[in-house]
Formats: sequence, structure tokens, C-alpha cells
Amino acid sequence: MRWLALILVCFGIFWQPALGADTTSKPQSILSALSMTDLGETLDLLGLAYEPQKIDGQKVVANTRLVVADGVTWFVYGYNCQDGEDICSEFQMRAVLQTQKNQNGTRFDLEQWNRDNRFVRAYASSTGQALVLEMDVYLAGGVMLSNVTDQILLWRQSLRKFSLELQQK
Repeated sequence: MRWLALILVCFGIFWQPALGADTTSKPQSILSALSMTDLGETLDLLGLAYEPQKIDGQKVVANTRLVVADGVTWFVYGYNCQDGEDICSEFQMRAVLQTQKNQNGTRFDLEQWNRDNRFVRAYASSTGQALVLEMDVYLAGGVMLSNVTDQILLWRQSLRKFSLELQQK
């Protein structure tokens, strides 16, 4: 009986990692703000090419925005940032796309798009020559990094869908 117990203990020790149990994992940290640098590194981890670009945030947005080359160029702006730093609790992803009339001479139906698609919003620029697609990510209160990456992936899917529908209309 002792041998059986010893065999079961050894089996558990040696086979636990092989069966997929992660014996070294640590719980993910809860984030309530991210620096623009950390957000850029998150884009890196997702395989997205980006370039930090200095801007005059006028104390409304971070003084650095991220320009992402992902088939369609889009931008990441930080909001609600700590004074004098680019550490922000809110981010906005934004793309600006040129509008084109379709063969019938009608424009893309933004109201229908906004009714049919949650989490992102689309509107015409002030000149009416471009369409803007935006999505906000709110970190205050705390989220895990996996939630941030999920939001970026949701944004990318929505942006692709928007650009494809814009081309088809």
C-alpha cells in the first residue's frame, strides 16, 4: 500500500507539468493606467508596427500618440493622463478614412453602421471629406493586460469590417 501511495505521489510530481499544469504562472497584474511606452510594447507583442509621434496634447491628451501601420493607418491617443506624464487611464483608437460616393451617388450610412456595430463609433469629419472610426478603452478601476489586448483585437476587427464595407458601398 505504501508503494502505491509513493508511485501516485511520484506520478503527480513528474507528470503534472506534462499534463499542462503551469507550476510557475503568476496572476496577471491589474492595470488602472498605462504609459504610452507600455502601450507601444503591447502593440509590439501583438506584432503591430507603430511609431511614437510627439504632439502638443494641450493637457487634454498625452504628448505622444502612437501611429500604427496595420493595412489602414490608425492612431492611439492617451486621455486622463497624470500631470506631465504620458501615463493614462483612458485610450482612444482612431482611424480617418476618405469617403467616396458609390455608383448610385449615395454615401455610406453611418447611422446604420452605428446601430449594427457595438463598441466602436463612426462619424463624418467636419469637412465631410472623411469618415472617422473610434473606440475608447477605459482602464480606471483596473483591468488585466489581456483585456487591453482583447480590446485592441476587437478594434482591429471592427476597423477591417468598416473599411471593407466602405469599399463595397
